[in-house]
Amino acid sequence: MRAEIPVPVLMYHTVGVPDPAWHDQYLTCRWEDFEDQMRWLRKHRFETVDLADLYRYVFEGGDLPRRSVVLTFDDGYADNWIFAYPIMKKYGFKGTVFVNPEFADPRNVLRKRIDEIDVSSLRPEDIRGFLSWREMEEAERDGVFDIQAHAMTHTWYPTSDRIIDFRHPGDNHLWMTWNENIERKPFLQVDDADLVWLGEPVYEHGKSLSSQRFFPNEVVAEKLVEHVRSNGGSAFFDDPGWKDTLSGMAVSLQKEVDTGRHETQEEYEARVREELSGSKRIIEERLGKKVDFMCWPGGSGTDTGTRILREIGYLMSTTANDMTVAERTTLLNLPSQGSDRIARIPAGLYWDGRRAPDSRPVYDSGLTLYLSLMSYKKLNGGHVWGRLLRKILKEYYRLKS
Repeated sequence: MRAEIPVPVLMYHTVGVPDPAWHDQYLTCRWEDFEDQMRWLRKHRFETVDLADLYRYVFEGGDLPRRSVVLTFDDGYADNWIFAYPIMKKYGFKGTVFVNPEFADPRNVLRKRIDEIDVSSLRPEDIRGFLSWREMEEAERDGVFDIQAHAMTHTWYPTSDRIIDFRHPGDNHLWMTWNENIERKPFLQVDDADLVWLGEPVYEHGKSLSSQRFFPNEVVAEKLVEHVRSNGGSAFFDDPGWKDTLSGMAVSLQKEVDTGRHETQEEYEARVREELSGSKRIIEERLGKKVDFMCWPGGSGTDTGTRILREIGYLMSTTANDMTVAERTTLLNLPSQGSDRIARIPAGLYWDGRRAPDSRPVYDSGLTLYLSLMSYKKLNGGHVWGRLLRKILKEYYRLKS
C-alpha cells in the first residue's frame, strides 16, 4: 500500500500590489512573489488539485500525485482576477476562491489583467474591490478558479452594550460602514469617509457567525452623532479630549435608556443557517455549479455553526476557532485522520502579528515555499532543511523589524 502523504493547502487573500489606502494591505502577496512561487512549483513538478480531489483522497480512497498542493484564496478580491488568474493559467495551475455573495461585484465587468496591459498603468482604484460574477464565470470556465463559499456577510456585529470606541476619521471600523450600507459592500474594500457616522459608538463586537448579536438602542448613537455634527463634524476630533467628551455623554445616555437586547439562541441559529445556506444557494444559482466547501471567515466556526453546516450538506470546511490549537496543528489532510476540516498553511514567511497599515509581512519566495511544502510532506529530507532555513529567516526578519 502506498504511504500516505500530507496534502498542503495554501492560504492567500489578495495577490497584486499593496494598496497604501487599505488598512489590511499586509494581506497582499506581491504579484512578483506569487509568480516566483508558481514558477518554482512548476519547475519542481508540483501539481495543483482542488478541494473535490482532496475530499475524494480523504474519504473515498482516491489517489493524488505525491507533490499535490491546493491553492486557496479568501474573500474574492478583484486582484485575484487581475493578477493571480493569469499567473496561475500561465503555469497550468488551478485554485479555489472563497467568496461572500454580499461582496460580489454586481456589475457586468471584466477588468483588464496583467497579461493584457502594462502593470505600471494600473492605479490603486483599478485593483480595489471584489470579483464580479462575470469574472468568476470566466475563471471557472477556464478551469483556473473553483468558486466556493465564505458565508454571506464576513462582517462583525456588536456583542454587548460596552462601548470601546467611537467612529472617527481614519478609524478601522469599516465593518460598521458595511453593515449600514450593505448594497455598497462590493465597493468598500477601502472605507468611504462620506458614509461614516462620526461619533457613532463602537460596541464590543465579534465575527458575525461566532456570537449572538447585540442590538444597541439607536437613541444613543443618534444623540452622539448629532453632537459631533453640531460641533464641527470632523473638526470635532481635533480636540485631544474628544474621546473623554463622547464617553461621558455615552455613560449618561445609557443610564437614561434601555441599552438594547441580545438575539435569542433561536434567532442566532436561524441567522447562521441563512448565512451558510444562502451563500451556497446564491453561488450555485449564479454560476450553475455545486458548492460543497466552506471557509470560515476569520476562523469564526463554532460547534453550533459546524453542526448547521453539516446539516445543510457541505462536505468540508476549513479549520476554525471551534478547534483547539493542537487539533489544528496536527491535522494534515490525511485519509487516516478522516476529518471533514481542511487544514491550511499561509504562504507567508514572516508577519509581525500587527493588523496595521505599517505592518510589513514577508511572503515566501519560490525557494522558501518549495522547501516549506517539502517539509510539510516530509519529502527528500525537506522536513529538515526546510524547517531550518525558515527558522533562520524568520529570526532574521524579526530582528530586522
